[in-house]
Amino acid sequence: MYWEVLDIIEVRSFFILFIGAAYLLVWIQVILFHWRGAFRSKVMWGPVIFTPVLAAIGILYAFFQGGFMDLLLVAIFGLGALEGLAGTYYHFRGVRSYIGGWTLRNFMVGPPVILALIYMVLSLAVLMVYFLGPAGGG
Repeated sequence: MYWEVLDIIEVRSFFILFIGAAYLLVWIQVILFHWRGAFRSKVMWGPVIFTPVLAAIGILYAFFQGGFMDLLLVAIFGLGALEGLAGTYYHFRGVRSYIGGWTLRNFMVGPPVILALIYMVLSLAVLMVYFLGPAGGG
């Protein structure tokens, strides 16, 4: 394609803005699922509190880039990837704790393992665009 550098930067900014906005929707789902689980574990509060931070940084980064914002983006979305990885572990553990263990029914009614994976992948996608994107990062 015949994009100039400015166009590529705009595409990168839009992508990060889109992921930031997507985290707002993920946040609603996280609240609902953890509320359904009655916040029976303190670690359930982590994504409920941290997801709006991911959303805010993603949205702000689309408009204010460079310097401290670059560092903040990498740090926050790096933590977001770790949060998703930890969530995946806890969700798999939660499914296993149901009667019958690793059954399709338990995956359907238990903690949503796929949502935790999506949480991680969204953060990794931002980091990939930042570090590997044509506009360069870091």
